[in-house]
Amino acid sequence: MKQTLHSATLGNGITVVGEHLPDLESVAVAFVVDAGAVHDPTGKCGVAALSGEMCLRGAGERTSRGVVEAFEAVGAQWSQGVSSTHATFTGAMVARHLPAVLPIYADILRRPLLPDDEFEAAKQMVLQTLAGIEDDPGHRTISALRRIHCPAPWGMPPEGITADVESLTNDDVRAFLAGHLHARGMIVSIAGRIDWDDAVKRLDDLFGDWQPGPDAPIIDQPRGPSSRHVPHDSQQTHVALAWSVPPYRDETSYEATAALSILGGGTSSRLFTEVRERRGLCYTVSAGYQTRRHFATATCYAGTSAERAQETLDVILAEIDRLPGSLTGEELDRVKARVKSGLVMQQESSGARATALARQWYHLGRIQPLVEELERYDRLTVAGLESWLAAHPPRDLSVVSLGREPLEVPRALPA
Repeated sequence: MKQTLHSATLGNGITVVGEHLPDLESVAVAFVVDAGAVHDPTGKCGVAALSGEMCLRGAGERTSRGVVEAFEAVGAQWSQGVSSTHATFTGAMVARHLPAVLPIYADILRRPLLPDDEFEAAKQMVLQTLAGIEDDPGHRTISALRRIHCPAPWGMPPEGITADVESLTNDDVRAFLAGHLHARGMIVSIAGRIDWDDAVKRLDDLFGDWQPGPDAPIIDQPRGPSSRHVPHDSQQTHVALAWSVPPYRDETSYEATAALSILGGGTSSRLFTEVRERRGLCYTVSAGYQTRRHFATATCYAGTSAERAQETLDVILAEIDRLPGSLTGEELDRVKARVKSGLVMQQESSGARATALARQWYHLGRIQPLVEELERYDRLTVAGLESWLAAHPPRDLSVVSLGREPLEVPRALPA
């Protein structure tokens, strides 16, 4: 598949990446800035999330309502979100409206008003999100798993901690944005029906004189305990496991994602088949891959009844242990077909492509052509996956349970 990929660097270091998709009528843009939750000060977990919300509460000469009306006047769909690493502001629109939308984002990023009379409403939005999470035991379980498995501050919840958010002030938001919302490390990604040269010129006019702020390196702190039980009065118990695997930038990340997909990546996966379908131990079970730039995590999750929770954990551990030496060509072929189909269909969405381009540049420092990704999956073999599994056995296992009673957790996987 022929692709038209672009990259450029503005004079202040902002990276602009793009892909021309001539068959689409839309364009999507993502502004990715180094203002993620890993920069939340101690005792202020959630200030990054609140800051992202406040950026939309008025910018430049527009009030909060004015920002909404400016987007809706051109039919743009917009959103913002904060992850561990970044604050991301995205928009999708009919291609001809891109020139009208870019200045709105320039105001949001460079000239947020941060009005005091909008602060309590913004804080309540964050607190309501946190209240919703408290009602989602699966999310709570995975969040607790990240906190014990990932080195601090990488495991802290990007959405914040309720007690911390309740104590935040608008001055905390102003201080956070002054230190982290700037040009250093910023990535702008555009995908769809684009005029690349025109887009880069407009971005340079809007952002080219924005100065990089100070570097804010993250110093990894010790991890938490290897296991944790979260008391929760329910008939259900939620179980999550994690261990370390190579990050996305590592060449063997393809082997890692393929092996985890065979383990628990879909309804034909081993965990789904053995734990849910054959034994009827749980109503949901899966395995996945979560990556940061310098480390990554394999995760397994299951929701089950309190009576069957221990057996569910034991069978999941047994299936992980059984994976090396038992892979089949049919399993690998299904993984390849599913992944390659997803990559190809991604080309039909300007929003998906804009997000993917920014992610690739952040992790790899380059855009990876689709044909390269497809060929890399084509080269995967059962022997190669078996070799990788032998060289990367699950170590430093972390386990979290959420329910009435704690589970018996082994110190390591079965030998």
